[in-house]
Amino acid sequence: MITKTFFTVAALMFAGLVQAEILVIVNAQNPHLQLERKQVVDIFMGRVSTFPGGAPAQAFDLKAGSPGRATFYKILTGKSEAQVDAYWATLVFAGRMSPPRQVDSDQALIKAVAANPAAIAYIPRQPLPAGVKVVMELNNTP
Repeated sequence: MITKTFFTVAALMFAGLVQAEILVIVNAQNPHLQLERKQVVDIFMGRVSTFPGGAPAQAFDLKAGSPGRATFYKILTGKSEAQVDAYWATLVFAGRMSPPRQVDSDQALIKAVAANPAAIAYIPRQPLPAGVKVVMELNNTP
């Protein structure tokens, strides 16, 4: 019984690791078919406010404390959610930038991106509705 429980828990944990694949999405009208990691990092960390080519970019984020947000920043930047929040607190205190707008759920991220040609967000791998497209895939495997 203990062995069966152990393998069940281990299988669930492994499945979670495998499914940590994240899609970076933009509005379907965005001319970019692909973005590089550095470009996505620069947008989400407030280093730039435009896509390559100069079109405005508005990053959308999951609410602080959500597991998807922590996973996204860990995979994208190598930083913990606390480190990212501290980074943003410094920029906000200095009056230099505003952090990405936060929403409650993956579905809210998809809805925000579909409604805004300047939007960029991230979601776990899933079927996508019309109005958004993938410009980058992130996973936690080396």
